[in-house]
Amino acid sequence: MALTIFVTIILPIFALIGVGVAMDRFFTLDQATLSKLNFYVFVPALIFIKTLDAKLSPALFGTVALFSALHMVVMFAIGWSTFGLSAFRRNRPVLSLASVLSNAGNYGIPLASLAFGALGASAMAIVVLVTNFVTFTAGLMVMDSGRSHWKDVVVGFLKVPVVWATVAALLLITLKIDLPKPIRDPLTYLSDGLIPVALITLGIQLSRSRLSAQLGAVSLVTFIRLIVSPVVALVMVAVWSAVAPGSIAQVAPVLVIAAGMPVAVNVVVLSMEYKRDFGLASQIIFATTLLSALTLTAWLLIVQSYR
Repeated sequence: MALTIFVTIILPIFALIGVGVAMDRFFTLDQATLSKLNFYVFVPALIFIKTLDAKLSPALFGTVALFSALHMVVMFAIGWSTFGLSAFRRNRPVLSLASVLSNAGNYGIPLASLAFGALGASAMAIVVLVTNFVTFTAGLMVMDSGRSHWKDVVVGFLKVPVVWATVAALLLITLKIDLPKPIRDPLTYLSDGLIPVALITLGIQLSRSRLSAQLGAVSLVTFIRLIVSPVVALVMVAVWSAVAPGSIAQVAPVLVIAAGMPVAVNVVVLSMEYKRDFGLASQIIFATTLLSALTLTAWLLIVQSYR
């Protein structure tokens, strides 16, 4: 079973990441342009189409969003307290955010599509929405030590296209409006383009990342992100199911897998913007992404019991 999961779900993802690594080594691709295409075109298109196809109820949407938000609060508390130790305090903002922000977009949505179909991709899209909200609100404030005015934070979040793609899809579902074919078809083509482009972009990022002497910090974040985080999600699922039986069962596997995703590329984006530990952020993404091939195989095997 583990070998089947690795070969059919994890290996295809890493094959495309490998294409990105190879292409960047030979041609030095423009990562910034590819990232913009993912952020402004492919991810919004996929989230829009997958949300329409999955037809998530408002209640399920709220459940996934609330669960994700609560999980991030718990993980931030773990990260902030852990990296308050003297050995890590200088890098505390980056290390704490790395404990919270998962790569639910570039990596998570393709994986959820392969593992769980349209419902999985749609649920992961909600995780992306919450992650972006946290990134461009609390994340900004953590990275710049509270210097951003709250109005700037709100405006920045409202500029994120994923927000409007999700709102538009939910509005169409609520009003029971079918999208005309001349509009749906181009969006579907763009949606289909996300998986290869996002994973190739991630490969480019990995090809430019290296491990260094900060092995202790990298190892601890890796353990928190790939092991502690999904364990916390499993506990939360158990408690949630006990309090509200059946309300989370449909999306529980996706939520556990989302919790076990490697560190988000947005951590590097914020570290570059605020000139905080860019090299360390890159190393964390490199380590967590590579090791996630093993850990996510194990977590996918574990969550089979929820399906």
